[in-house]
Order: sequence, then C-alpha cells, then structure tokens
Amino acid sequence: FHEHNLLKDAYQKNYDFIVCRNVLIYFTEEAKSEVFKKFSESLKPGGLLFIGSTEQIMNYRDIGLKRENSFYYRKEG
Repeated sequence: FHEHNLLKDAYQKNYDFIVCRNVLIYFTEEAKSEVFKKFSESLKPGGLLFIGSTEQIMNYRDIGLKRENSFYYRKEG
C-alpha cells in the first residue's frame, strides 16, 4: 500500500487489483472519468477494480472494463 495522488501522480501498470472505495464520491464527474480511465489502463487483463457501492462507472465499456457486480469491474482482454 502507498499514498497516491489520483489526479497528478503517474500510474504503474499490470496490477491484479485496485481498491478505491468511497473516495471518488468527492470528485467532479470529469475527474472521476479521468481516474477510472487511468485505473483501467493500470490493470492487467482480467484484473479487478473495486469501488464503493455508491460509486458507478457509467462508461465502463468504453474504457475496457466489464461490470461484474455493483462495486467491482474486470479488465477485459
């Protein structure tokens, strides 16, 4: 685990899973879209993204994700 500025810091690649729960509810819609895209790009194919149950990715297909449940998505590929 480490601290990371979601909007400014570079993202590493090939993560098996990313957990970011109940953080993005405080971001603008534009910032959320940017962060979700970066998360997707950082996951390896088949990797999982866990978010808060009240946070939804509206364009998940456009960024290469498959919705598995209301709070997690899988990177396609």
